[in-house]
Amino acid sequence: MLGAFALACGAAAAWAQVTDDPAKPVLRSTLAATTTTPPAPAPRATDATTPGTIRYLSPPGIGAGPTGFISTGFDPRRARKAKKSVTTRPAVPAPAAAATTTEARANPDLTGAIAPVRRPPRRLEDEEPFGPAGIPFGSFTLRSILDLSAGYDTNALRTPGGPGSWFTVVAPQFSLRSNWARHELNAELRGSYSSYYDVSANNRPEAYANIRGRIDVSTLTRLEIEGRAALTTESPGSPDAVSTAVRPPNVYSYGSTIGVMQRFNRFELALRGLVDRYTYENAMLTSGAIFDLSDRNYVAPGLRLRGSYELSEGIKPFVEIGVDRRMFDREIDFTGIRRGSDGWLVRGGFAFERKGFLTGEVSAGYLQRRYRDPSLPEISGLIFDSSLVWTATPLTKVTLYAVSTIDETMVPSASGLFRHEARITVEHAFRRWLLGSVSLGYGIEDYRGSGLVDHRLRASASLTYYFNRMLALRGELRHERLRSDLPGQDYTANVALLGLRLQR
Repeated sequence: MLGAFALACGAAAAWAQVTDDPAKPVLRSTLAATTTTPPAPAPRATDATTPGTIRYLSPPGIGAGPTGFISTGFDPRRARKAKKSVTTRPAVPAPAAAATTTEARANPDLTGAIAPVRRPPRRLEDEEPFGPAGIPFGSFTLRSILDLSAGYDTNALRTPGGPGSWFTVVAPQFSLRSNWARHELNAELRGSYSSYYDVSANNRPEAYANIRGRIDVSTLTRLEIEGRAALTTESPGSPDAVSTAVRPPNVYSYGSTIGVMQRFNRFELALRGLVDRYTYENAMLTSGAIFDLSDRNYVAPGLRLRGSYELSEGIKPFVEIGVDRRMFDREIDFTGIRRGSDGWLVRGGFAFERKGFLTGEVSAGYLQRRYRDPSLPEISGLIFDSSLVWTATPLTKVTLYAVSTIDETMVPSASGLFRHEARITVEHAFRRWLLGSVSLGYGIEDYRGSGLVDHRLRASASLTYYFNRMLALRGELRHERLRSDLPGQDYTANVALLGLRLQR
């Protein structure tokens, strides 16, 4: 037992002599991979605080051979593959200062240098930097606008030599947009109320509502559903307006459209069915009597078939045909005339879907409407329709709008109102927060059968200054002029408007 104790003490003394002599080799941290090529001794480091102690740079591994388990997580096979994939380039000597800077940027923890600030990726420019930001509402985005304006109208009643009046306008708008990856649902509601201080008979409301949805049945088939409603009044100075009414009577309209679209490679075929209903409110006369307008109420069902071909990306020529019928609640009106009619149209044009450059469509065609009463002549002629937006530059946008329709009228001996109207609007951003707009419109209203033709000219210019994304100041000047074939009906009106816009 004493011999074993002496043997242990001798071994401890020998170990102390080995570790105290830095020139002598120490035990390696891993076993040799093979017996013929022993690995080089592991590096050692001397701690400055405790002389003579050895501090290894990494903990020792466990295993025998290159295929064994290494506790450090180091895989020599991955290291060899990474080393082969890296293409080495000849080193270029660099100045000492540059080398120090490069090292500091590469690993600031080793040098103590301040790491450079990493900036986030630059955001894309907003198409409308001062447009309504919107409020998230589930999977929808809700945007709202409120315009509060006041101004002066030199001819509020739109009659020859009519009186002028100060007025105010309250105009709210709401829009709801879906954020779905598939299908789509959008809704819009806007309205206004104009109140005239000196001509209260011209106070009138206006409102428009529209909801549109799309169901993607498949990549080649989709369904479209639309509902719409509107509240308007007869235009001041119109031949159909009740001149002795206390205020213009309201006109209500509502309808819907259901369509199915099928795509065959580049060719697309769309079939839509639509129906609209128009009702007129009775007019209250200055004498206190009620003027019945129920003989103007009617319903108009119709059908549209459209075929288009994708000629190139964003350009689709199309051809469309349509038929409709107008059925009045009173088959014979108060004057003894049957106002019912049937109509058809054919048109062709181009649809553009190049966002940021050209969107919308432009078309031309032929329209005809025949009336059931033999005393009413048919209406037919060329039509031109357009709803085109051209982004000329990132700061300038041009909108071309044109429409040709046949509206109903109660003018004696007139079968209908053949209306052609065109308008061009140019919007320019002088600054991101300063937007200008000019508009010029011209319209022809032909009361077929009566010999009455009106020519209307409208011009306007506006300027909008945005304080921020929620508040803006807006000013507008308008000029309206009517030239009629009927003597004594011409008039001119000028309007100046200033107001605030609140949006979210």
